[in-house]
Amino acid sequence: MALEGARKNSALVAAIIAMALTAGLAACGGGGGSSSSSSSSSSSSSSSSSSSSSSSSSSSSTASTSCSESTQGAQLVCLANVFRATLSSSQLSSVSYSLTSSNATDHWSNLPVGSVSRLGLALSALSTDQKTAAEALIAAALTTQGQSTMTGLRAADGYLATAASGYGQNLYYVAFLGTPSTSSPWILEFSGHHYTFMASVTGDYVSMTPNFVGVEPLSFTYGGTAYTPMQTRHDTLAAMLSGLSSTQLASAKLSQAYDDVLVGPQEDGDFPSTQSGLAVSSLSSTQQALVKAAINSYAADANGTGQSDAYTTDTALASTYISWASYSDLSTKGSYVRIDGPRVWIELSVQSGVVFSANHYHSIWRDKTADYGGNFTF
Repeated sequence: MALEGARKNSALVAAIIAMALTAGLAACGGGGGSSSSSSSSSSSSSSSSSSSSSSSSSSSSTASTSCSESTQGAQLVCLANVFRATLSSSQLSSVSYSLTSSNATDHWSNLPVGSVSRLGLALSALSTDQKTAAEALIAAALTTQGQSTMTGLRAADGYLATAASGYGQNLYYVAFLGTPSTSSPWILEFSGHHYTFMASVTGDYVSMTPNFVGVEPLSFTYGGTAYTPMQTRHDTLAAMLSGLSSTQLASAKLSQAYDDVLVGPQEDGDFPSTQSGLAVSSLSSTQQALVKAAINSYAADANGTGQSDAYTTDTALASTYISWASYSDLSTKGSYVRIDGPRVWIELSVQSGVVFSANHYHSIWRDKTADYGGNFTF
């Protein structure tokens, strides 16, 4: 696929890769991946020796062409090799795993890393040059929207670290399931407390799901920057529900209450056998547009997978349902909302805070056919 989203921010990612190249550590160079100016505003936590902003402060015209591959899959392979070339043999062993169902599904969580160990190496354990290359690889898997999401949620963990132990902006882990290749399947796993994605490549970049996102607190200021990293997700889902008539809203209500997402970590494939709620096909074009916006607030984080487009075709929407439970305002504790399509699955749950008393969110985006690249059957 063309690297349309990536090229929008090629200068920034070129700057990121330039640092690794200048250090003489890259195997094939960098650049051309997607990034976001918001990453430069993300302050490092106490667990990191370098920040995202410092890793994007220089530029190089050489770097901008070194990894300008013709497909997003090849781009990720090249950038993966840039990062891997910075690692010692023991570090490389620590980030490399077989592409198996258990490796893919058993080690990511919505809990802090002190409670559930992640695969791979933490960003906080990397040198400046290694972290620079890792951040460039992660950026390439994401659009500008996705970069903003990731930056904000990592900043939230940095903010939590000011009030409690076990959290940190750079307590996020990078791992490879399978060896990066343009011909064989592999997965880039990036996982920490409230943010996880699985960037699956099978020739081309095909999926970044499962993608778990959560945030506590909902809004905060960290490193001099104000963040509301899940505001768009919340607001588009709330608009989707508020756009329904009272009769439609009643039809969309689920009888069961939910205190968390249903198909979360280690619940792979546990989708309900029957779709529930209100059929999107029964909605007006204006109401359907609100459903599309809600879907895109998640799926448009992925850079070049085509998932967002696939979920919002007329055919896909004709088999998609929306539903909610307990409270439709998505502000009251216990509020829950779901989008259930032939492929797309999105949930958001409003819960009590853990570190602070106010609410926090858990949310997940899954793809029924392309989670983990479709490499496993559940």
